[in-house]
Amino acid sequence: MAPSSQRLLLLLLLPAAACAVLFATFFLGGFSSSSSSSWAQPSIDLVRSLRGRDLRFHLVLPATAVNVNLCRLLLSGLVTGYPEPVFVGWGGHGQYDGAKSHLFKISETLAYLNSLPASADGDLVLLLDAYDIWLQLRPDVLIKRYYDLIDRANQRLREDGVYGATHGGAEVRQSIVFGPDKTCWPTDARRAACWAVPKSSMSEIAFGPDTDSWMVPNRPIWLNSGTIMGPAKDMRDMFNGTMEQVKRKFDVNFKQRNSDQYYFQELFADQEVGRIKLRNGSVQAPVVGQDRSTGEAIHGDVPDLPPGRRTEYHVTLDYETEIFQTSAAYTEYLTWMSFNHSSAFDPQLASRRRLDQGEIPQDISNSPAPFASIEKADTDLPVHHSWADLILGVNGVTGTIFPLFHLTGEKAYRDRWWPRMWFHSHGRDLLNAARKANPYAEDPEMVAVVNGVRWKTPTVYRVNGSAVSGKGQVSRGGGWSDQGEHFGWDELCHVHEEKLFEM
Repeated sequence: MAPSSQRLLLLLLLPAAACAVLFATFFLGGFSSSSSSSWAQPSIDLVRSLRGRDLRFHLVLPATAVNVNLCRLLLSGLVTGYPEPVFVGWGGHGQYDGAKSHLFKISETLAYLNSLPASADGDLVLLLDAYDIWLQLRPDVLIKRYYDLIDRANQRLREDGVYGATHGGAEVRQSIVFGPDKTCWPTDARRAACWAVPKSSMSEIAFGPDTDSWMVPNRPIWLNSGTIMGPAKDMRDMFNGTMEQVKRKFDVNFKQRNSDQYYFQELFADQEVGRIKLRNGSVQAPVVGQDRSTGEAIHGDVPDLPPGRRTEYHVTLDYETEIFQTSAAYTEYLTWMSFNHSSAFDPQLASRRRLDQGEIPQDISNSPAPFASIEKADTDLPVHHSWADLILGVNGVTGTIFPLFHLTGEKAYRDRWWPRMWFHSHGRDLLNAARKANPYAEDPEMVAVVNGVRWKTPTVYRVNGSAVSGKGQVSRGGGWSDQGEHFGWDELCHVHEEKLFEM
């Protein structure tokens, strides 16, 4: 099929709202994301001092109990090579019972971060909502993009003239990444969390002529707390700051008082108001609406930030969904396609979804192959396939093959789109193979190698600070409670396998 015909095919496969964007994208010069050209560039600020070191990569899941949606995340993490997770708040223990309040995500993650020794300060922590996230690419891709994203975010601070300044109780810089939302929730236009947010790094016409006119074509600029990634020390400081927000702002009469996202947003708002004051010398309350009855302007609330309160926590968002792809108001701009110029992984899907969009990005092609952990003898699996041969989820606006998919908004997509994941049709075989070995056969503890840093499975600590073992834990398919108890795949997910692998 000629490239022009394939481009027309994709437009026919996507909803109408996406077609205007994809027309400009495909026919007028390719994907607009700046990240596609930067993937091959080495990270600068953070990785330079880490090169040659062994560090740990922690996958932390706030989870009280197991269900099929947790098992979907565990399976996706297992076949893509992530370390076994630590479940915080497991069984409802802790300051807040996770079955009753989302605030356990803040308190119990903080307890876990406080359990880590100072030697773990440079480790990376990836915190994910446990019941609506799937992992698509290997951790080396996600880690590399994280550092590249942080470099560009720091460059924007340099251009603003505030990078490195001591303000709000800390040095102004970026190191913690949250996922992005296309709407501000909890909703109140007066909240600084809704108006004092940085501009998007995406083009002002990224979603076509209606960009930013309503939720669906909005550029995502508001904080979503379902995906968070950063160094252990900075994450610990930030979670401490968020607990302080809970203590100051918890109101039994506020409907969203148990929303963790509300308090993370309040912390981000205080940071950004502090940065505005640093740049401009003062903060003016903007007009955020109009009173329908009186016609008078409604002004935004400017938070009171007394001297001495820390407001700088190094938080930024993944504005271009390079690592964290949310689905709410984005479903019309997402598709699944292969990049192999020929046959696709699933012939049935190939006839409908294949598009010749050029070479697969270098960070993905450099990653261990999707079936790297499988013994090549006596198997019917397509062990020769590369990432380019698979059908992968793609953001049609940025052109990003996303490492992680967060199913925000309509939860029915969890059942509807699960079969789209590249590993689904061979799930049982991949599960059995991945439980035995990882792609780095020479070192079972290895998770990823990125820019000369060797990322390994974490040492598991109880929340009282005692290590379960002095060495990184090498086990596959299950997870650890923050009390140091290990759960295997069969114990957690065997009962859900029929649902996991149904075709």
